[in-house]
This record gives sequence, C-alpha cells and structure tokens, in this order.
Amino acid sequence: MHREISYLDSMFRRERHAGLYLFTALIGALLALAIWPELAGWLSGWWQVSLPKLPTGLTILGRHFDWALVAAILGGARILYGALESLLAGRFGADLALALAVVAAILINQPLVAAEVVFIGLLGECLEAVTFQRTQSALQRLAEICPTMCLVLRDGREEKVRVEDVRVGERVLVRPGKRIPVDGIVVEGRSAVDQSTLTGESVPVDKGPGDEVFAGTLNQHGALVVEVRRAAEHTVLARVLELTAQALREKAPLERTADRLARYFLPVVLSLAVITFVVGWWWYGGGRVGAYEAVYPALSVLVVACPCALILATPAAIIAALGRLAGTGVLVKGGAALERLAQVQAMAFDKTGTLTQGRLQLQRIVPLAAEVSENELLRWAAAAESLSEHPLAQAIVTAARQRQLQLLPVEDFQAHPGAGVSARLAGKTVLVGNSRFLVAQGIVLGPEVERVIATLDQSGETALICVVDGRVVGVLGASDTIRPEAPVVVQELRNLGLEPIALLTGDRDAAGRRVAEHVGLTEVVAELLPNQKAEWLDRWKQRGLRVAMVGDGINDAPALARADVGIALASIGSDVAAEVGDIVLMGDPLKPLPLLVRLARQTAHIIRQNILWFAFGVNAVGIVLTAWLMPAWSETARHRAPLWAAIYHQIGSVAVLLNAMRLLWFERAVSWSWWKRLWDASQAVDRWLDRFSLHEAMHWAEHHVRAVTLTGAAVLLTLYLSTCLVIIGPDEVGLVNRCGRVLDTPLPPGLHLRWPWPWERIWRVQPQRVRSVPVGFRTTLGGTAPMTWSSPHGDGPGSDREEALMITGDRVLVELQAAVQYRIAEPRRFYFGLANPENLLRAEAETILREVVAESDFLVLLLTAREKLQREAFHRLSRRIERLNLGVVLEAVAVQDLHPPPEIVDAYYDVTRALLERNRRIIEANREAESAISLARVEASKVVAQAEADHFHTIARAKAEAQAIVELENSIRRPGVYHLNWPTWPTADGMHPLTVAASLHWASNHHPYDAAADWALTRLRWTLEMAGQALAGKPRLIRDPQLKGRLHVLPDVFRPRIVLPGETLPPRRPTQEEK
Repeated sequence: MHREISYLDSMFRRERHAGLYLFTALIGALLALAIWPELAGWLSGWWQVSLPKLPTGLTILGRHFDWALVAAILGGARILYGALESLLAGRFGADLALALAVVAAILINQPLVAAEVVFIGLLGECLEAVTFQRTQSALQRLAEICPTMCLVLRDGREEKVRVEDVRVGERVLVRPGKRIPVDGIVVEGRSAVDQSTLTGESVPVDKGPGDEVFAGTLNQHGALVVEVRRAAEHTVLARVLELTAQALREKAPLERTADRLARYFLPVVLSLAVITFVVGWWWYGGGRVGAYEAVYPALSVLVVACPCALILATPAAIIAALGRLAGTGVLVKGGAALERLAQVQAMAFDKTGTLTQGRLQLQRIVPLAAEVSENELLRWAAAAESLSEHPLAQAIVTAARQRQLQLLPVEDFQAHPGAGVSARLAGKTVLVGNSRFLVAQGIVLGPEVERVIATLDQSGETALICVVDGRVVGVLGASDTIRPEAPVVVQELRNLGLEPIALLTGDRDAAGRRVAEHVGLTEVVAELLPNQKAEWLDRWKQRGLRVAMVGDGINDAPALARADVGIALASIGSDVAAEVGDIVLMGDPLKPLPLLVRLARQTAHIIRQNILWFAFGVNAVGIVLTAWLMPAWSETARHRAPLWAAIYHQIGSVAVLLNAMRLLWFERAVSWSWWKRLWDASQAVDRWLDRFSLHEAMHWAEHHVRAVTLTGAAVLLTLYLSTCLVIIGPDEVGLVNRCGRVLDTPLPPGLHLRWPWPWERIWRVQPQRVRSVPVGFRTTLGGTAPMTWSSPHGDGPGSDREEALMITGDRVLVELQAAVQYRIAEPRRFYFGLANPENLLRAEAETILREVVAESDFLVLLLTAREKLQREAFHRLSRRIERLNLGVVLEAVAVQDLHPPPEIVDAYYDVTRALLERNRRIIEANREAESAISLARVEASKVVAQAEADHFHTIARAKAEAQAIVELENSIRRPGVYHLNWPTWPTADGMHPLTVAASLHWASNHHPYDAAADWALTRLRWTLEMAGQALAGKPRLIRDPQLKGRLHVLPDVFRPRIVLPGETLPPRRPTQEEK
C-alpha cells in the first residue's frame, strides 16, 4: 500500500533521473562497441583466445556510421544544447568546452575522442544526480517519522482522523509504543518518552501531567492524553524538516573549479584558434588554399586545448581520495564536500552518539547504609529492574551481570512508567526510581541522599534511588559512555589549526560539560533544539568562518545541512543524518576524522596542481608544439598536427590522473615485513571479533563449566588484588581513606602497594593545577575577551544576575563577573575538612568584591580602577582564606566583565550622546566667534584706512585751496579790479565761481594778512559754498552795493578763470564812466 500524501511530502518532491542514467548507459555501450575490435584483437593475441566479432557501426540509407560517431553525435547534441543555453544566459561553462571539443574531434575525423569526451561529462553529471537523489530519499524517510493519523477524543469516543484535521485544544490519545503526532501538553497519564529524534538525549524523559511533548517522539510504556498546542506543519518536527529542506535548497552546489576557470580558459582558446587561422591563412598565401591549410593548425589548438584535463582535474583527485579512504570507514558523497572540508576553519560536535557511544552505562554506585556494599546495592537494584524494559533498567542489569552477581527471584513486580519500579524480593519490598516517585510513595529522602543526587546531576548522570523496606540503601548513577578516541581526535583537529571547536547538544548543561571536560573542549552550548543548533552555526558563518558539523540523529539534520560540511556518523545515527551529511563516518566513527581533514587539504592541493600545471601549463606547451611549430615543418606534419594534438591531449589527461593517484599513498605506512605480519594479525583478530557470537560462547561455556568457573574466579581474584597496586602520577598526591579515617600523610608520586578495596580508598589530587571558581556566572563559552560596559550584553545561559548585581560607592548598580583562581595547598583539609569548599570560596569572594565595589565610584571603576579592584580583592580574599583555613592558595582574582545592568545601558548611551552633543556645540560656537572677530577686525582696519585716506585728502585739499587764495591775493594788481575770463575759467575741485570772485573781492580789500583775516576769509568761503549749493540750477542775480548798475552772471556758462602773474588778459570793455 502507498503511504497517504501528507503536508510533509511537499517539501521533498523527488526529481527523476532515470532518463539521464539510461542515456549514459547507452553512450557507454556505444563506446564499448567502438573500442571492442581493438580490445578483442589485443586480448586474442595476449590470451590466445578467439573472441566474437561485433558490428562496427550502424548503416542508414546506405551510409555507414561508426559506433563512436553515433555516440559522439547523440551525446554531443545534448551537450551542445546545454552549452547554447548557457551562452544565451551569458555564461561560459564546461559544457561549452565539451561541445567545442566534440565538434572539433568530429571535424578532424576523430569520433572516438569525441565519444570519450561525451562519456566523461555524462559520468560526472550522473554522480551529482545520484548524490542528490540519495539525500532526497533520506529526507522522505525523515518525513515518515511523524504519523499521519491519530486518535482524537471527541464526545467521549476515540476517533481516528488525519493529523492535518486536528484542531488546537483537542485531546489526542497516544498508546504505548506509538509516536506522538502533535505538539502539546500531557493532561493524563505518565510515561517515558524517547526524544532522541529531536534533542539527541540518550535517556528517555519522564512525562506526566503538565509536561510538554513533541511530535515525532516515541511514547514507550504508558498511555498519554495530550492536549494539542501545535499540529501538522506548525510542530517542532515540521519546523526541523522545513529548516533541513531550506538549508539543502540554499546550499547550492559549489560552482566547479572547471566552470569558474572555463570562463577565462575558453575565450583565450577561441581567440588563439582564430589568431592561428588568420595568421596561417596569410602565411599560406590566402584564398581557398590558404584557408584549407590554415584549418589544421586552428583545429590543433581546439583539440590540444580540449578541456578534458580541466574537467578531470577535480574528479580524478576526488576519486583517488575516495580510494585512499576505502577501508577507513569514511564515505564521501561528492567531490564538493572534500573541497569545502579543505577550507573548514571551525568544527562543532554533537554529544549523544557522536562524542559518546549512545549507550547507557552504570557509572557510579553509592551505598548509603553501613551494612550494604556496592555489590549488595547493585544486586537489589538489578533484581528489581530485571523485568523492566527501560534503558536505565537494562544498564543496571547489565552491570550486575558483568559483575556476575546472583539476582534474587522476583516475587511481585509493578512498573510505574516514567517514575520507577516496585518489586517483592525475598520477602522485602524494593523500590527503585527517581526522587519524585519515591516521595509519592511516602519515602523521606534525607540530606545525604539529596547531596548525592545533586552530585550525580552536576556530573551529568541520571540518579536512581534504591529503597528496601522503606529505607534508602543507596543511589546509582548512569550516563552515556564517552568514546575512547574522542580526546585524541579533538587534540589532533586542534593541531591542524581548527579553532574554535565547540560542543552543541540538546542535553543538560551538566551532561554536556562533563563530556566536554573529558575530551578537551572548552566551548559548550547545551539545551539546544535542532533549529537552534543551525542558528548557532549561522552565527559562526556570519563571522566569516567556514564550519563543519559532526553529528548523528534527526536532531542534527538541520545543523548538518546548514553547515559548510556536514559529517554524519552512520554506525549509530539515523539514516537521515547519514544522508543529509556530506560525509559519513562508519566503523570507528571519530578515528579517521583527522586523516579526512588532512586528506581533504592535500586533495585541494592536487586539484590546484592539476588545473595550473596540466590544464593550463601542459596545454599551453601543446599549443606551441602542435599548432605553431609542427605545421611549419612540412605539409605532411601540418596535416597530421590535429592527430598529434589529440595524442598530446591524452598525455596531458594521463598526467592529470598520475598526479591524482599520488593521493592513493597519502600517509600510508611503510610495508616492512614485520609490520605487515603484525597488521595481518590485528586484522585477523578484528575478523574473529566480527564472527564472535555471544550465543555460541554461552553454549560452549555450558559444556566447560568447571574451567570457566575456575578461570573466572582467577580473573576476579587477580583483578581484586590488582587494586593493591596504586599509581600516583608525577603531578599528583594520593589521599588514603582507611576504614573511614583519612591518613595524615599523603602518598607521593610513584607505585605503591596498599590494602585492597574496601579497606582503603585512594583519592588522587593535583595540588599544582590551577582551578577556577566563577562569581556572577556559572558557564562560559570559552575564548571570550574581557568586555566593558559599552559591549553588548544579555542574560546568557551562564549568567547569575542575583550574584553579579552590586552597588558602587556613589549608589550605582553594576553587574560584575569574576573568576577566582586557586591551587589546593592542603588536600586533606580541602577534601575532608569542609563540606563544600568551592561554594564557601565563592561566597567569600562575592562578599569581598561587594565590599571593594562599594568603596569606589562607578566611573572610576569603569575607566581606571579595574586593576586596583582586582589587587584589593586579591589581598583581602587572601587574608580571609588564611583566616578561614580553606586549604587553598589564591592565585588571582580576574574581573572578566564589568558593566551597568542591561536595563539601564541605553540611558548611559543617551547621556554619552548628550555630552558629545554639548561639546560639539561649544566647539562650533567658539569657531563662529573667532570667525566673527576676524571679520570685524578686517572691517575695522578697512574703516581706519579709509578715514586716514579721507583725512589726508581733506588736509591736502584745504592746503591747496589756501595756497590758491594766497596766490590770488598776490596777483591782484589793484584794488577793486577783477580780471576774469568767464568762458574759460576752470573750477578748482568743485569750487563755485562766485566763491572765487567773492574771495578775490574780499582779498582786494583785506590784503594785509593776519590770523583774524584768515579766519574771516574761511567763514566767508563756507557761507558762499552753502549759498552756491542752495542756488544751484536757479536763475541768480548778484549785486555788489559798491558797484553801480546790475551785473548778471550765469556760472554754468561763464566760468571765471584766475589770472596768474605773468599772464595777459584780453582787453576789457571800458565802463560807462570811463566812456
């Protein structure tokens, strides 16, 4: 039956490539038929066998066509169509190079070469199609995780409806073993839900009323009634699928190196061919003969520069790299993945199933009753859990079997889904489960139990409490197993220059940090949903980093698709993770990862060599030899130049392949004889382990009980006695707890023979290792530089606002985050003298920092007093530690972040902007004032200069007029006589003629000079000038009372002239009296 089409299917519509595969097979078959005659003749001569003869071609309308020509025409037509389409779109790609090579080979009667070029191009296209189709198939299986039908409770009845028809607010029944179809809240029932498809958590999560569940997760044991919050395309799973599909769409295939270089390669080749033809046509005399002879060198250029070497440059290196990876458990799904991996700068790991093995294992057994040992506690818990199917129960039973403990028979058993189990063993009631289950059963958990649970939770372990007849006898902790090769792999990657390397997990922060510390990672981001992992990678890519993601499971699918290179683990990961990833790691998943990175970089180096040396360098030499030098030798050589060009072209292609084959021996060990024998032995052991069957081993053990028992007892005794040997490292000391009392003298470094467990227990301590206690935060993302208050801040996952908030001396709130670094000076006091020394040290450090901050002003702390703050806190805290006798030596107090609370940072920005604006306006005002003062000074200097000039001119004019009057006075011949020449008398500097005449008359009567006369003469001159101005333009009559008769003067016409001494006046007309 076909699965019904759902809302998820539209994301993953498959493209059909069957036509491409059939067409490639057809071209391959035609090519095989074309080379069969030569191959059959060679094989017949070598093996002395007779092989059948096949038709050499196809006859149509009486014309014979070789199989190679048919293949070249069929494949060339398809390639030519794509090349023309690219040209119309304005692109030069490898398709155009292939089309030109095919046409040129056909024109020079080399159809086999043309068929080879076609087949190589089609093979590359098929590889791309296969890779994309496999990815789509995996995504289609991913969509099938979410059920399409569900049981909805309507009017008290169960109704089976499609998921798309479920409305928000309705209630859905999910039976045990079924996947949850919607996102919602549990309203009835309890169960353990496997959320590994979304979060990657290895432990099923207990769900009860009020807890949130997600579509696609698996309900394991109990029935659940879920109130719908999100359905169909709005669920978290649908969002994961959409993000995965979107990332795959956005991650367009890398433009091939051949395509990028062909944009420049092809125009150059075509230009050289045209130039060769034109020069050859002119050289060979022009006309039709010249054109015929010139076509051979031009075709040689096209043939020798055929882009086969350019096209083979990348695939040959990729194929050789894949051959090198054969047997290493690495599957690379495309050459583009290796090219991108060679450019990777940062790497992110998932936790569950990637750095861990994805299998729960009992890590810790903590007896809490004096009479109960670890084995006794494990025996009680394993017997009670023996009938449970929960993964935690199976981990406990497996640990008991590994210790060969005899389990008590179960008299009564009851499972409580999502909580624990209760059983009747040897007449006693045994409860095993989480704290919530035991509290519900009326069990009182003491402070010691709470402390052990908290310790297990901090180390990332899941705690199960064992109660016998109402009394807590112990706690068991289980967690995922870290891959043993993970620390070495991380260190090798860091040595290759990959930085940063981060752990992204959906699990708890404590579990993620435990794994990170074990493998050597400092950057941990926990409790991430699948889409948040992809967003985290996007932030790295926005910083310009090329990122690789290593993960498994559906929860990693969006991140694997969003990363530049997705590396999936197929051994325990889901199919979609393996298919969405560009590279799949199998076998020992992490072990070949450093080799893969180094091989990818070497592959990129080989590709560059193939392109630069062979696709360009060898082709350039071939053009010179076969197209330019050979045609100049002789006519025969000229006509055979295309053939030699084809041979030379094959040599260049073989050189590309030989250069790429060097990758087959990349980092391979030298095959010495003893090493080969050792290697063969190890391979034999591996094959034996693969064939090993536990069932067959148990069957053999049943027939050899005595030998197995004695051997097992000897092994156990040997292992038990081996606990007497204690090795203390060179940087360690050993604390000895003998029967509950800690010895005063620690064990020095070296090998020691001690009492076996449980009489003595040894704690190894590194006293010289610098440890750190955070104040104001709990987790750091690693590699962050110290910040200031102007840096962007927020409530990160590790910030502790209540602890970080402090008050300065001027009553300003600040947030301070610091790290207190210390060494253990007295291990005995530190580990056994105090309940929790690190918490005490943190509390004291917080108190000291609050005191120091309260003694300083806010601005001083921000600008200049940070170093002083650190020094003062260091000294005070050192004295406090010495007084409290914590057993530690303080190394440093480092303030990592100091800033105002984020809520008031904007106000500080506003104040800063206001101060900057005030300073800007003051500067502008001062500049405008200086400019105005400068302009005023210039204007004042101009006014002063003008006044001085006017002053000088006035004085000069007055002196000139005074001199003129004096001269007139001296020139008067006799009193009362005027010598005037009215028509030609000039006005002296605007002086009116009447003024001159009056002055002359007055001077004739007052010729003796004195000061009073001079002042009177000046006043008369002013009076006459004013009168002249008032009477200007009007008819005037001047009358002298001393003269008889009337004298009419028109000054504008008759202008009197002063007669200087020595001049002669025209004869005047005699007066009436004289007559």
